[in-house]
Amino acid sequence: MKWFVLLSRIVVGGLFVVAGSIKLRSPQEFANAIKAFKVFPAETGDHLIMMSTFTMPWVELIAGVLLIIGWRARDAALVISGMLAMFILAVISVIARKLEVDCGCFGKLELFCDGPIGACGIIRNLVMLAMALAVLVRGAGPWSVDSLLGRGIVDTRPAGT
Repeated sequence: MKWFVLLSRIVVGGLFVVAGSIKLRSPQEFANAIKAFKVFPAETGDHLIMMSTFTMPWVELIAGVLLIIGWRARDAALVISGMLAMFILAVISVIARKLEVDCGCFGKLELFCDGPIGACGIIRNLVMLAMALAVLVRGAGPWSVDSLLGRGIVDTRPAGT
């Protein structure tokens, strides 16, 4: 399990670093993707879209880096899990409303899923969520700053052994 946690940290953290970096390079494209989801109310939507366009990529980037190096890994995994849960709900909402929307998750580079949002996007996010939750539950695992500081791995042995 400890090696799965390490793999999860690297894969999910790496994907979030890539996604955040792409969004930071193309903020207008990301803003258009957010707007296409139609999840914000019309009267305040522009302000929320603008705020999301410039905060979400930084949160993805920072949480991804923290997860990769394994420093405050549980905190990073909690933030990423929350974001993934939000993404899953947004994708479900788009599918339910029958909107033709391209994800914009990785800019023009669509990993594993191409074309308009569909079940593939939900599955991709659920897999990443499961991996992030493994880090949240088990700790940072091996080869992490947290393990060097003595807080990286959950001791699953019964008390007194």
